[in-house]
Order: sequence, then C-alpha cells, then structure tokens
Amino acid sequence: MSLASRLRAWRVNGARPGSGSGPRRFRPGRNARMPGVRRQQGVAVIVAVLVVALATSTVSYMLWHQSLWVRQVENLVARTQADAIARAAANWAAAILAADNRTIDHLGEAWARPIPPLAAESAQLAGTVADEQAKFNVNNLVQDGGAASPADVVAFQRLLVLLGLPPELAEPLVDWLDADDAVTAPNGAESAYYLALDPPYRAANRRVVDLGELVRVKGFSPEILARLAPYVTALPVATPVNVNTASAVVLQAILPTLSSAQAAAIVQNRIERPYPDPATFLRELGQTKGVTTTAQIDVKSRFFSSEVSVQLARVTVAYRSLFDRGDQGTLTPTLVTQSQHAL
Repeated sequence: MSLASRLRAWRVNGARPGSGSGPRRFRPGRNARMPGVRRQQGVAVIVAVLVVALATSTVSYMLWHQSLWVRQVENLVARTQADAIARAAANWAAAILAADNRTIDHLGEAWARPIPPLAAESAQLAGTVADEQAKFNVNNLVQDGGAASPADVVAFQRLLVLLGLPPELAEPLVDWLDADDAVTAPNGAESAYYLALDPPYRAANRRVVDLGELVRVKGFSPEILARLAPYVTALPVATPVNVNTASAVVLQAILPTLSSAQAAAIVQNRIERPYPDPATFLRELGQTKGVTTTAQIDVKSRFFSSEVSVQLARVTVAYRSLFDRGDQGTLTPTLVTQSQHAL
C-alpha cells in the first residue's frame, strides 16, 4: 500500500500508519464527564445573564431615582419663583387700589379690569381684583355687642331663598357667630349640638375668618357653600353693600321690594352712570321700604380681594389676598389675609 493510501486510511479509521491498530475506541473515563461539564457551563451562562440583568436593573433604578430627585429640585425651585411672582402681583393689585379714587367705586374703574395672561420673567401671570363689599357680609348677622342684627338676618334669609336654599340656615349661623350659648329657635345650634358629633367640637362664638369655616355650621355642606360663595363674604368688620358693584341677587336681598327686573335694570344702568351716593340711589329707585337707614348700602368700598395665578414650568400656584383700604384713606391698602387656593 502506498504512503498516500495509508494516510487516507489513518484519517478515516483513526489508526496510525503502520500501527496495525483499528479505529480508536470510546474511552468512558474521559468522555463520560462531558455532559456534566456542559451543564455547568449552561448554569454559568444563566448566572452571568442574571448578574447582568440585576446590574442593569440597579443602574436603571439609580438613574430613575436621580432623575426623579432632579425633577423634584426643579419643581421646588419653580415653586419658589412662582410664589415670589404671585406675591409681587398681589403688591401690584395693592398699588392699583392705592391709586383709585375712593369717593366712589364702580365696575368701570381700573381695578375692575382683569389682568390678562402676560409673561412675567419665565412665567405666565393672570389675575383679578374684586370688590368684597359687592357681597353680603355674613359677619353682619351679629352686631359688635353680640346680639343678632334683625335687618341683616332678614336680608340673609331672603338671599338664601333667592338661591333656592332653606332660610332656616340663618339661625345656626347666628348661633355660630354670637358670643352666648343660647340657641336661636327653632333651628339654631350651640356647642351642645356640636359636641355630640363625631368628632366633637365647639361653636366658634366669634366672627368667621374664612368662608370655608361655614361647612362646620349645622345645615351647611360643601355644596351649599359653593352655591353661596359668589354672593357672600366674611370681613373683619360690619360692612354695607356697594350698590355700584353688587349683583342683582344681592341687591334683591338687601331691598325686599325690588323685583328681578328692577335689579337687572340697576345693574345695566350703573354701567354708564354709577350712583354718586346712597341717597341718590334710593331716590332714583323710588322706594326706601325695607332699608331703615343707608347703613346697609353704600357707593364706595373698603375691602377688596385679588386672585392671582402663576404658571412656571410644571408648577401652577394661585393666591387670594384680602386688602383693607381703611376708613381714613391711607395711601397703601393693608394686607389682611393671604392664602393659597386650588385652581
């Protein structure tokens, strides 16, 4: 056999040339361990994949947490800037009120024009100024001496009826405001009623500071308060209603013989010709019945509110401020309260 033939036979049969031996036999001692090795290699691959997945998940979580922290810091910075802009806008409203003519207040003056959305640094600012004496002051229900004011109680009851609410709500509100513990019949409520509730609390027996407090009064609910809110206010002293700014509903509550058509006519006519004084208003109205004195009405106002909203990046804030211009005509209105409210 030639050398080339032997080489081919060796390659095919696994025998060395000239060795005379046949094909190589299977060696159990060496090859029997190969399946186990392969299994170990498979487990190692799986462990490696799990380690990579865990590391990737950890890094992703760290990046997400860092991104969230950065977003929170950005929101805090934006909130601080928006708060500063909102307070500055409140000072702007105070400056507008300081420049106003105080002998008469009506809806044709500069303060009554809303602030349109405008750019303030990198924020959007909008706001309004409102006459709080265009509304019925719930603190008028009780006089400074602690006794109920009959004329104001009747006016408030008429307002409730005009709004489709039960007039009996006036009685527990009087008890909430007055200083005594005597229940106003038949539907009043003093501390004994509120202490039986869960959780218990006492009647305030003082003036209302914020209208939101009314939801704690017997018979009042958030829905009733929402219905009342456009027509009532809570001011620190007794105040008359400004007939140049009051709504038709409030005018009807103050003037019992006033029809809805007459109230609408007053609202329309005063646009061109605001009333210069209460006496002129009553004289042109042609009636004084139901208004014992001009103390219930006026043509100028002392208390005003401003509502300002600021949007900066992802942050939106809104502030409500109450200003008192005082009776003595001080140059700068006094900030009575300032609170943040939801939009």
